[in-house]
Amino acid sequence: MLCLTINKQKKMNRILISIIMAVAIVSCTGRGRGPLVKESFENNETSIPAIMSGFSHGRPVIDKIDINIEPCADCITIAKLISNKNDLDGKTVSVKGIVTKVNEEIMGRNWIHIQDGTEAEGVFDLTITSNQNAQTGETVTFKGTIAIDKDFGYGYSYDIIMENAQTVNPNL
Repeated sequence: MLCLTINKQKKMNRILISIIMAVAIVSCTGRGRGPLVKESFENNETSIPAIMSGFSHGRPVIDKIDINIEPCADCITIAKLISNKNDLDGKTVSVKGIVTKVNEEIMGRNWIHIQDGTEAEGVFDLTITSNQNAQTGETVTFKGTIAIDKDFGYGYSYDIIMENAQTVNPNL
């Protein structure tokens, strides 16, 4: 008899949990709403929806800035890099530009975006990974290895990226 009572109680607990979950799912009418949400995500910069709003298909949305950076003697422009990416895959190149965005210490490296004012195939921004850091607004020359069609997983894939870059003095 005791065994039968315990089994009935377990079954009732499962049913009760199922009902609660169903009500919670059905009552959620959109992002930031429902009985389990304490506050709206819309004005919270650290929330996942706010973070993802700066992304388009898993890629950060970067605004093009109006600049014209004179490349150093041994540098390549972003436009030439994009236009010749297949030939430059696996090669070490130098690129000079203004830092437009920095994400520090993600997957053990810093992710730096630069622009130089040039554009090819609609691409005007180069993502660079480095163990060094740079400040937004700083003009920097990086030397690193070009990789094309690089997929880091979790939706982070790049048609072109400069990896393991180091800052260099463009006057040398």
